[in-house]
Amino acid sequence: MIETGTTRFWVGASTLGALGSPARGIRSLDLDADGLARLGEPIDVGPNPMFLAVSSAAGVLGVVHELADGRISSWTFEGDGLAPFSRVGVTSGDPCHLAFTESGEIAFAANYSGHRLTVHPLAPDASADVVLEAEFSGSGPNLERQAGSHPHQAVLDHDRDRLLVPDLGADRVRVIGLGRLPESLQTDDGAHIVIHPGAGPRHLVVSGDLAVTANELDRTVSLIDLVEGRELAWFPIGPDTEPRGLGCSAIRLTRGGIVLVGDRDADALRGLRLDVEARTLELVATVPTGGRHPRDLELSHDERFALVADQASDSIAIIALDETGVPLEVVDTVATPAPACLARVP
Repeated sequence: MIETGTTRFWVGASTLGALGSPARGIRSLDLDADGLARLGEPIDVGPNPMFLAVSSAAGVLGVVHELADGRISSWTFEGDGLAPFSRVGVTSGDPCHLAFTESGEIAFAANYSGHRLTVHPLAPDASADVVLEAEFSGSGPNLERQAGSHPHQAVLDHDRDRLLVPDLGADRVRVIGLGRLPESLQTDDGAHIVIHPGAGPRHLVVSGDLAVTANELDRTVSLIDLVEGRELAWFPIGPDTEPRGLGCSAIRLTRGGIVLVGDRDADALRGLRLDVEARTLELVATVPTGGRHPRDLELSHDERFALVADQASDSIAIIALDETGVPLEVVDTVATPAPACLARVP
């Protein structure tokens, strides 16, 4: 039972030990209003559950198993535990992100090395195998990282009934219409949003008619006009760190208009102020997490704290935020093996 004022997260983790210690499964993490955290015991949901997503409408936790022959599984909540929901389904190569429709009956998986978005129906005891897919092609100037398409996230753009898919390999935000679901996806190469060469868009957040992408490869964030379908400008997340080829990771937007970005080169959380009228982003804060490789981040419900999953140091940093969401300082650190994702329960 989640207590009043407490935010529950589920922590996805690597079970392979390639970065950080091998985890024994996923865990719940409860954060109270004072920033005190309590970890649940590991729950085995299958190999390498690196990304998790929660559907509040369906009461389901979705899991992508980041493997060369990727898998998706879904689970229902039973107190502090989990029970299987749909049967495990096949995705494509190295699925790295999952998103639900509003009803929770359909999940979208971004498949990094599979070069495609896959669509999975979720129903009790039914197969979650692929029923639709959109395959992408393209490349970028970074020969090591952009030899082909690498979809990295799927985000619902509710106002326009479509899906936005940052493609790190092709410097694009793929635009997929959802008006014909579940029969088909609407794909149009001309609708895809072009990002500046070598950016490597990884994740994005939507703010009305604007979106902000965290660009992994060149350590920038891009501001996008979603109505016009174009990149307006891009801004560095900070010039004070020697790039190590890791770059930006996760991105979140606070209610106060602060864009939070994980910086794996600086092992820090960056805060940038979004000015919607001027259409600018300005760096306003940098807080080192005290760990290594901040792969994901999430906010508490009251937005008094940001949690940052530092995969390489087996730790989660709890960072206090001011009233607009500007990061202030690390107030606590929670030890847990190879945390890769923080999925918040609504």
